Amino acid sequence: MALWRYASLLKAKLLSKPEEHENINPSRDEWKECAQESANDQHSQRISQLSTSLGSRPLRLNARPEEHLDWLMQTIETNVIPRLLVTHSTAIEASRAPMMNVRLNDETRVKQLAQLVLREDATQAAEFVQDLYEQGVPLDEIYLRLLAPVARRLGEMWEEDRATFTEVTTAMWRIKQLIYDFSPLFQEFARTDEKAPHAMLVPLPGSQHTLGLFMVSEFFRRGGWKVWGELAANEGEIIAAIKTQFFDLVGLSVSTEDQIPALKRFIQLLKEESLNPKIGVMVGGPIFIARPELREGIAADIVGLDAEEALAEAEFFLEKNLQH
Repeated sequence: MALWRYASLLKAKLLSKPEEHENINPSRDEWKECAQESANDQHSQRISQLSTSLGSRPLRLNARPEEHLDWLMQTIETNVIPRLLVTHSTAIEASRAPMMNVRLNDETRVKQLAQLVLREDATQAAEFVQDLYEQGVPLDEIYLRLLAPVARRLGEMWEEDRATFTEVTTAMWRIKQLIYDFSPLFQEFARTDEKAPHAMLVPLPGSQHTLGLFMVSEFFRRGGWKVWGELAANEGEIIAAIKTQFFDLVGLSVSTEDQIPALKRFIQLLKEESLNPKIGVMVGGPIFIARPELREGIAADIVGLDAEEALAEAEFFLEKNLQH
């Protein structure tokens, strides 16, 4: 392969005598040529296998200079170059991928997927979403502009008696399963930090709708947050966790308007019991989108946003909190 040929030139240069160095000097053009040639190499399996290798054998503490040089070259050949190849090949493939030309804010697509998740066979719904992803539509767009509106539409269908409770519950579960199936891809480039902030994301005890909260949890995890999210936790379990674990933020999901009084009481209780006296409170749910006036009088720092906005607002709150 071309890059291994380039590595051989480097090795020859390192092993040569000082007076021979000028005769072994790969140019930048040669490097570009090697990279392009290797990107088109058909032995992708070999590249992948090598790229996952942790490198070369351990180096003896009393190794001689030539052993140091041999160890360095082995590391370059079996670790560094394969990783460069994978990165370069990925970039080439990305440049060849089709541009996103699908508008997901099209109501027709929302109606289509809503009907598919209501069917007994969930295969077509999964294929519908997979198709969009393979066309180049980012998962963020699929989650926020397609799956979330489909969930809202299903709720409306139940309220208008166009779908039974069982049908809507099953359809919601299928949407959650789609998010779960895509989770490894969605979390592929998740931020990692030993000092990551901690969030408790739970439904208000008694709330039945957890799909939106599940989606919010996915965005927070990808954003580098540590998330405690027991979707079936009762009030006692939530209070016990917030009293014994440090959380920067607690997020509560609400289903219906008649839960608002309980929400206000529970927020006050959480603030009183929290191990973190500066804990932030976020509340959300479709009720706050349908009835924005319900946000008034709720002692929360963040109210009624979609998953992407909720994460941005949470990070802004955290940054502001750390400054005081």
